[in-house]
Amino acid sequence: MHTMKNRKKLYKSFNKHLILQFSILIIFTLFLSSCGKKAPPVPPRQKKPPAVNDLTASINGDTLTLTWAIPKEKGKIISGLSGFIVYRSKMLLSESDCKNCPVLFKRVADIPIEEKGSGYMKKGNIMYPETLEMGYRYIYKVIVYRKGITSSDSNYVDLIF
Repeated sequence: MHTMKNRKKLYKSFNKHLILQFSILIIFTLFLSSCGKKAPPVPPRQKKPPAVNDLTASINGDTLTLTWAIPKEKGKIISGLSGFIVYRSKMLLSESDCKNCPVLFKRVADIPIEEKGSGYMKKGNIMYPETLEMGYRYIYKVIVYRKGITSSDSNYVDLIF
């Protein structure tokens, strides 16, 4: 009878030990499988729209007209583009000599791409007019956007008026 009691004790001890090891193994597995970083979910990355690379300027009197082509892919205008944001830096000529100073841009226009075209659109190009003041250095850039995603900066147009 002693041996039967010993077996039952041994069996209970073995079961407790096995359950403890199994629990530790599960906790360890869960610990290793998590990334440890808690944050809200992030939507999948979307492709950046292509940047404008042909920004040009023409001046007629005191009116500047910026012109650029709507980005194309394989000869067709890229679908899904929402619009363009025009940025301008305007500095007095006396301040524009600082070579190491950062160029500070201000948003001056948001030009949406409408399906039927906008007043700014002519033959696949966008034209943005603006009146200039004498005695300033102007720098312009344009950014394409699509549903909250922006392109890189366009080439800069830099002029003194």
